[in-house]
Amino acid sequence: MHAHHDTTETARGGSSPIARTAAFLAAGAGLLLLGSWLNVRPALRQRAVVGEEAQAKVLFPDLADASKAASLEIVSFDDETATLKPFKVVRADGVWVLPSHENYPADAKDQLAAAATELIDRPVLDVVSDSPGDHETFGVIEPDPEKVKVGMTGVGQLVEIRDASGNKLARLVVGKEDKRPAGAPPAAGRTLRFVRRAGQDRVYRVELDTSKFTSKFDDWIEKDLLKISPWDVRRLTIDDSACTFGIDEASGRPMISLDRRCRAELGYDDKDAAWSLVKLESFDDQNQPKAASLGADEELASGKLNDLRNALGDLKIIDVIRKPAGLSADLKAEESFAGDREAVASLAQRGFFAVQKGDIVSSNGETIVGLKDGVEYLLRFGNGTTVAAAGQPGPADAAQAPDEQESSSGRYLFVSARLNEDLIAKPTLDPLPEAPAEGAAAAQPEGGKQEDGGGQPEGAADELKKAEEAEAKAQAALEERRRVEAENRRRQEQYDEQVKGAKKRVRDLNDRFADWYYVVSDKEYDKIHLGRDGMIQKKPTEEKKD
Repeated sequence: MHAHHDTTETARGGSSPIARTAAFLAAGAGLLLLGSWLNVRPALRQRAVVGEEAQAKVLFPDLADASKAASLEIVSFDDETATLKPFKVVRADGVWVLPSHENYPADAKDQLAAAATELIDRPVLDVVSDSPGDHETFGVIEPDPEKVKVGMTGVGQLVEIRDASGNKLARLVVGKEDKRPAGAPPAAGRTLRFVRRAGQDRVYRVELDTSKFTSKFDDWIEKDLLKISPWDVRRLTIDDSACTFGIDEASGRPMISLDRRCRAELGYDDKDAAWSLVKLESFDDQNQPKAASLGADEELASGKLNDLRNALGDLKIIDVIRKPAGLSADLKAEESFAGDREAVASLAQRGFFAVQKGDIVSSNGETIVGLKDGVEYLLRFGNGTTVAAAGQPGPADAAQAPDEQESSSGRYLFVSARLNEDLIAKPTLDPLPEAPAEGAAAAQPEGGKQEDGGGQPEGAADELKKAEEAEAKAQAALEERRRVEAENRRRQEQYDEQVKGAKKRVRDLNDRFADWYYVVSDKEYDKIHLGRDGMIQKKPTEEKKD
């Protein structure tokens, strides 16, 4: 009976010690599983997001056609001065220009297409954060003028691409490089970068070639400034002089002080590949010229002259400044220019001075370059200047070379072109053969003479033969004269076409040069600006034989 009672109590809901222990164990295991799930749930959620982004997302799905890109703006941040450095290239009226450089013409079609193409279908490799608090860590703080401050770190580079209607196709903040070891190395030219879409919090890791987003001025312009082939150079005129500008305190008038040192005219023979001295002048204390010559132990420094000639064919500029109005098509100062104080000050500030007859003199001499097609370049060298370092391809990379991070020094350059017909080979015209006398014809046989057996007067056959020969000679002379006339006319027309072409090229060049002061680096300046010591060297001494 007792045993039956125990069984009944258990069936009614009672629990044995073994059952209670099992229940407690099961409950504990459940709590452990729940806690484990709660701990790993954020990581699983992030892995799911990462997988989705990596497999199904690109940075800018609306950017699909590089040809639609009509403007590119790049904004960098200088953390030392808390200043923004904007750079922009746009297409206006069918022409690419750089608004950051007073609408200087840009050679931007291919460059902008490359920048846009770099972002087309750019896949997201990873999502690294959704927290705005991490933006500084990854260097993706937007360079916003209302938010950046002195001493801020972690400010990235803003890249914005728009279409012709101003619609934003891409707006990206490029941050630091991710240098941690990863799987497969990035494609050639690319690095792993932390980036985010401007206006969004999420930070991504992508492969990116930041060189496509360069804001260096010389990456966006026509690099061949003068469009000179070194082999076309036939003459150099080098004027080594110095000019200073001041204001007379008593009269308030501008005063120009000129110090002329040396002037040389040099010819180049392309057949012999040799330089020759055409004319050499030195100057006395009153700046009056006097003839000079090479010393017995001196010769032309052909190596440096060749370097100068070659540098002209590859002359690069590092900056431009727009000139004041009032310069005529041939880049001379118009009469009204002298009365425009602002324009005169603009010239003087950069080392150029307007003098009588509208000529421009420069503070550091000039070089005249004559080409075989009759075009003559006049390069005037002004004052030195400093060009702020341009924005770099990526944001503040420690690997940047020091000389690329600092400002560079240069020299103002005033360029103009003119025609010099003496440089064009004159046509050689052959003398015209003497024209045959008019009416030259065979003399007719006189009547009344005795006829020969053939019915002709005696001697008439000889006269007729002579007449025919004379007529043939006259005709040959006439044809030769016409041939010479035609050949001379062809040569003259060819020369006239050369002159016409040179005049057109001079106009085109001056249209291109008219609005700008150019700045060349000191390195370029030293190549194309030579003094007497640069043009002339001592002859090598012969070693004495034992």
